[in-house]
Amino acid sequence: MLPLLWLVLAAPPTALAVPPLPVLQPEVVQRLLDPPRCLAARCANGEWVVEAMPAIPLGQRRVGPDDLPGGGGRLRVPGATRDWVKAQGSNARVGMQYGLQALQTRDTSVKLSVDTGYRLKPYADDGIAGTGPIVRGQLEWNQALGRHARLSQVTRLETGQHGAFLRNSLLLNVQLQPALTLSSGVEMRRDRDLAGRDQTDATVKLKYAF
Repeated sequence: MLPLLWLVLAAPPTALAVPPLPVLQPEVVQRLLDPPRCLAARCANGEWVVEAMPAIPLGQRRVGPDDLPGGGGRLRVPGATRDWVKAQGSNARVGMQYGLQALQTRDTSVKLSVDTGYRLKPYADDGIAGTGPIVRGQLEWNQALGRHARLSQVTRLETGQHGAFLRNSLLLNVQLQPALTLSSGVEMRRDRDLAGRDQTDATVKLKYAF
């Protein structure tokens, strides 16, 4: 105890002095007293709301979806489903299908799907001429042509132990009036091993919605 007391009395005042507190700059003090406010951005359906964005400086323009790569593809919310897997079953065939929404914009839609399964009944549902394991692919394309016309195409191909069958259809719908639509299309069917199934049809229909 005595040695410690002697050390306190013998130490110079500078050795026991408390260091001075640092002095903050006026800019830092002002920032702490009045912090800047952040804009609260709102999000609806996976896209930023324009009204929540700050004003664009004079001489500049806002970047929209049409300026993004891909021709204006829609922004998707995290929970949006672009692909799917589902079971397929009927009297003609059974199996599994894997599908993908490859492209989805305001005017264009492209879907791809691949099926693997077993054919139970020949020829049915655009199938090959025999039973057994099969692989089936399909492409769906829809394109808007202005405000009153839409072009669509469906290509379906199935292959297996008994050959391959292809069906391709092209359809154009033109809305003449709100309740009147002119529909015209061409459909082609081809069987690799059975030429008697080859067929090409053209149709023109006038549809009226009551």
